[in-house]
Amino acid sequence: MRASLIIAFCLILCAGFGQNRKKEQVDGHFEDLPLEAIFDSLSAQTNYFFSYNSELLPKGSRYTITADNTPIDVFLSKLLIGTGLKYSFFKDQIILNYLPPEEQVIKKKNFFSVSGTVYDENGEPLNNANIFLDGTTIGISSDIDGNYKLESIPPGLYDIVFSHVGYENAVYQISEMNGGSRIQAHQMELDLGQLEEVEVISNRINRTETSWQQHYGVFRTEILGQSLNAQKSVIENPEALDFTYNEERNSLSAFSRFPLQIRNDALGYRVSYFLESFRKEENDLRFRGKIRFRNLEPLNGSERKEWRKNRKISYYGSFNHFKKALLNSELKKEGFRIYRVHSLGDFEIKRGNELSASDILVFKGDHYEIDFKNYLAIEYRKEKESPDFLRSSSFVETLYGDFITAEGVLIKDPGNQISVLRLLRNSVRLDLSGEIMDRFGLTTYGYWAWERTADLVPINYDPKYDNL
Repeated sequence: MRASLIIAFCLILCAGFGQNRKKEQVDGHFEDLPLEAIFDSLSAQTNYFFSYNSELLPKGSRYTITADNTPIDVFLSKLLIGTGLKYSFFKDQIILNYLPPEEQVIKKKNFFSVSGTVYDENGEPLNNANIFLDGTTIGISSDIDGNYKLESIPPGLYDIVFSHVGYENAVYQISEMNGGSRIQAHQMELDLGQLEEVEVISNRINRTETSWQQHYGVFRTEILGQSLNAQKSVIENPEALDFTYNEERNSLSAFSRFPLQIRNDALGYRVSYFLESFRKEENDLRFRGKIRFRNLEPLNGSERKEWRKNRKISYYGSFNHFKKALLNSELKKEGFRIYRVHSLGDFEIKRGNELSASDILVFKGDHYEIDFKNYLAIEYRKEKESPDFLRSSSFVETLYGDFITAEGVLIKDPGNQISVLRLLRNSVRLDLSGEIMDRFGLTTYGYWAWERTADLVPINYDPKYDNL
């Protein structure tokens, strides 16, 4: 009996010792590293050693994650999300194994799929139609029977786009917050504008004219931007574009008969840009379109690493990064500060006007609402402005008018990135994943407005896991 009590007491001590070990703190920033390297660093900090079969680890994946005196069990739970792995403690070991299938289902239950059939104007199945979620890498072409299926879609609000040469594009909003699948059939309609092209293009500019090249230069700059990424991007089929120009109003409009194919050698994407409208008049620029991203194939490991690094730079500080930090109440942690600004004519960021997430974001049960008056200035402190921004953005005069000489020269070093939001409605709704439900409910100025298509990453991009 006494021996049994001693054994039981030892077991309790061991269990308590294990619990205390799990509370060991880890600290550090892990940037673009494979899991093995992160495990080695954790072992050096905690005296745990990791036990696993190397075949279990995701091949080619690299991770970026930060620990700030975080308990090691909490850190591992965050690190291993999406890897299909689980961990357990045994004495001074951390043992890694596959998640059981039933647990993997639980992890993925909020993902959903969309399937259906695409038909032509006669009700016959239409093959080779493009079906994709706007702004993402999720897309496919219909098969010979017109069937398609989009899988592993994260919860949220999306525009699903149906496109085919000779037919009008169709766009529908889809949202699925609770997982599962849905069917979205669609019958394409002939694009009568293409059939009547002779009449429509009568006032357009011939591609052989010098002015066409000049207008194309303006268009390219406005669509791709003026950043370093834009300099490394090319529109591969500019011949798809037509322009009209109204000299009296100094108004340029652009039209595209086919999706523009953009190769971005800075971020490693091929972008199909379905231009819906483009108009530039004096200082007023308005354009919109649907975007489908595809990964380019890197030539080697060095190029893959460069693309991953550039994608993270593009994501951090972006509007999508801001929305995620806002919903998670992590603005300061992620490097953002927000301020109320009364006007652009007398633009000034005052520390006394700093706001918190709760000042502008309201939870409504099944969605969020952003609500603020006048303008909202967003300062991103973890990355400086690009010199190209200071050289080319029209908003620099608003931000830094006091630093511009009488000769129009800006005498200022790059500072923190500044962007500005203005609501076009009383409030703007966001779904629970952070996607804007009111598509034309707000507008941006400053850094976010200066960055264009060449600086975009897909809305389903995750800096922790880049499937490149």
